[in-house]
Amino acid sequence: MPTNDPYGFNAAGGTLLEAEVSASRTAAFESRYLAATSIVVAPGNPPEYQLQPNKWGAECRLYFNSDAVAAHATRLGMHVEGPRPYNNQFTYRINSVELWWELVETYGFRLGVN
Repeated sequence: MPTNDPYGFNAAGGTLLEAEVSASRTAAFESRYLAATSIVVAPGNPPEYQLQPNKWGAECRLYFNSDAVAAHATRLGMHVEGPRPYNNQFTYRINSVELWWELVETYGFRLGVN
């Protein structure tokens, strides 16, 4: 279970983490994720981890619905996309490999809904 992060994602609840990774980067992604979480993943397992042959690296996204978190993230200089529907369930999206890994490695977030 995630711990409170300074951005407010955990407090807001319902934050989805997903990753699309190129074939050349899956081994590195899976190794880092295993080291951070002790969970073995493979493309499609969980479904929020996908192999994308048209990518050159990893695209890591966060989806959420909190207006307050969106405003706070924007004030911190993060590029928040929205408001508009993403995945038919989420209003906002942030594409950030660095933030994604910080949430996983430091605050206990996982692929899927947290």
